[in-house]
Amino acid sequence: MKVGIIMPLGHMKGGAEIMLLHLLRANKQTEGVDYTIIFFERGPLVTAVEQLGYPVQVYETGRLRHVIAYTRAVHWLYRWIKREKIGIALSWMSKGHLYAGLAAKLAGIDAVWFQHGVAARTLMERCINAIPAAAVLCPSQISKASQLKNNPKVRTEVLHPGVDLKLFEVRSLPSQEETRTKLGLPHPSRIVGIVARLQRWKGVHVFVEAATYLKDKYPDVHFVIVGGSHPSEPDYLAQLQQQSSAAEMTDRIYFAGYQPDVPSWMQAMDIVVHSTVGIEPFGMTIIEGMALGKAVIAAAAGGPLEIVAHGENGLLVPINRATELAQAISQLLKDEEEYRKLCLEGRKRAEQFSTQRLSEGMAVILQSLRIGA
Repeated sequence: MKVGIIMPLGHMKGGAEIMLLHLLRANKQTEGVDYTIIFFERGPLVTAVEQLGYPVQVYETGRLRHVIAYTRAVHWLYRWIKREKIGIALSWMSKGHLYAGLAAKLAGIDAVWFQHGVAARTLMERCINAIPAAAVLCPSQISKASQLKNNPKVRTEVLHPGVDLKLFEVRSLPSQEETRTKLGLPHPSRIVGIVARLQRWKGVHVFVEAATYLKDKYPDVHFVIVGGSHPSEPDYLAQLQQQSSAAEMTDRIYFAGYQPDVPSWMQAMDIVVHSTVGIEPFGMTIIEGMALGKAVIAAAAGGPLEIVAHGENGLLVPINRATELAQAISQLLKDEEEYRKLCLEGRKRAEQFSTQRLSEGMAVILQSLRIGA
């Protein structure tokens, strides 16, 4: 079965892009699906997919509001579908479906698109849902529920993202001491970290506030923030740095910026925190932390509720509650037995979110469309 993936983004900006790479890598060991990919812009993601050996083309669509450019893009995709004998058009992000959904309809094939977030009731979402689709894929039950409110008539499936367990394998990485030395982090000490784009809904300010509550009680504990600024909120980093400075914690809170080598930075941590103040569609960093055998604390809303069983393989705290987050961190710093249990059980939980499972799950869904299931 030949599936054409339509991806609007060519740069590595977030979880959806990483998930695409995970799928394509794992598909090398999955039978039944032959992918070819169209990008709407050039960038590092395009190069990465080409290096995996997949057929790649780039068609720069221009601005969506330009009617002539939009019409040309739809026609180009229609001809691409016919020329390449594509059986299913899979739009990796909702914007892609604005183009590929119509092209697929004209070509007489099924269109599927991925709702990576929690659906909003915006004009754009209404336009996307007005275009025919055989199915919509979502990363979690919370995402599925929101999508069904927008379009209850279309088949909607949950397909959890996966983590490459080979990359997030403790035995394949240098020791924690070696990693900290390489990264310039203190050792011996205990490190609590967060990996997130610097956007306010990610709740990094909550993490910093929680750190300030622990400053005096745990003088040996340091805090690491891994993540770069987002174009939509370029001032957030300065706000976080000011927050750290006001608490006199500039020597205890490290701003690492964007780091492509996430496994190494997580290896340096003892506790991985997820502290969003909005509804997280999934929570990839939770799985990554678990895979490396780290104790995980997550915000109790959205996707994390499908990953973490409180007290069994991690801890859950109410969103936007820095005091409760600080208490959870303190709990793990004090209780070595519970800490080790959560590390062990978290690793077992992460194994249920492998990229191979992602690839096989995608194949099952796509093949079911072909047989009319």
